[in-house]
Amino acid sequence: MQTEIFIIWLLEIIILGAALFAVQLPLRQKKTKAARMVRVCLLPVKLFCVLLAALSLVAFDSVLAYQHGDILAALYIVLMGDVIADIIALVIGLIENRANDQREHTVRQWGKSAVLFACCCAGFFLYGFVNAGQINVVRHNWPARGITRPRTFAFAADLHVGSAQSMEALKALCESINRENPEFVILGGDITDELTSREEMAETYRILSTIKAPVYFIYGNHDRQVRADLAGGRTYDDRQLTEAIRQANIHILSDDYVKIDDELILLGREDISAGDRRKPYASLVNPYQGGALIVADHQPYDEEQLNVETAALQLSGHTHAGQLWPLRMFYRYALNLPAYGEFEMPRTRLYVSAGANDWQMPIRTEARCEWELVTLTPAK
Repeated sequence: MQTEIFIIWLLEIIILGAALFAVQLPLRQKKTKAARMVRVCLLPVKLFCVLLAALSLVAFDSVLAYQHGDILAALYIVLMGDVIADIIALVIGLIENRANDQREHTVRQWGKSAVLFACCCAGFFLYGFVNAGQINVVRHNWPARGITRPRTFAFAADLHVGSAQSMEALKALCESINRENPEFVILGGDITDELTSREEMAETYRILSTIKAPVYFIYGNHDRQVRADLAGGRTYDDRQLTEAIRQANIHILSDDYVKIDDELILLGREDISAGDRRKPYASLVNPYQGGALIVADHQPYDEEQLNVETAALQLSGHTHAGQLWPLRMFYRYALNLPAYGEFEMPRTRLYVSAGANDWQMPIRTEARCEWELVTLTPAK
């Protein structure tokens, strides 16, 4: 993240935080049971505002999200800081049991409230920022029919290089993959996005070409800059993207089967955002017999496919595990969508990755950034 952008982001957090604290100052002037009850009743309202801010930043396609994601991120941070500070203050008040209907805050007490609010905002920001910068390898070991020996490969999705992820972080990721020496690597989409310049896109695939194993690529909903109209226009076209990928010796799969060897077959799906260019799963014919089938599909939302596909494993990304609390719970329990982790489907195992990076801004308060090292072992 560029230093000047980071400084602007911090200033926005300070300004929005000061404004939010000032608006609530009259409510904090009296340390009474009535005032405390009002603050308790306001907590669900504030949490709903936190949810809206998180959705606006990472889930809704809008000009504000694409061009002013820093403001939405700052709003999310100060709202969460306010909620945390309120909960701490209310708990301390209950413990001290110092409520008095006639008692008012002194300047010193207001100062304590301001310090608590500032510390909660700063702590929450630091946690989200540091967590966003850590890319972890997550190891999985799953049984699969059709193989006679353990097979290990890597899966990395949602890199968003050039916008939320730096080239230095991408180089570190490639080095980490090379150290594990996988048989092959699957890039699960959203490697770049609408905020990536043409030069950054080209550099991204030049760096990815340093991976020392065969690499297979599937499209995500951002790679082709589908919503570039919201971000000021495209910076590269489909031809330039395809050329950069192929020059990096990366194999593009778009509803294509590829035979890794006699025991492994990979199906790379076109993304849902491609519309009619994505073929119905029922129309796809596997030309290879035997072995274990792996399906790579950027978005884990095709219920028809998940209910009928017969595969050892489907790997997906897209969700970033929600990225911002409480989106993972919202996706899973309010929308009944697979947000993160392992899911047993009728004929396959689905794993939804948290993604190797963040969307829009480098802040993550749900799960950790990750790439997967998968080992399939012969099923007994």
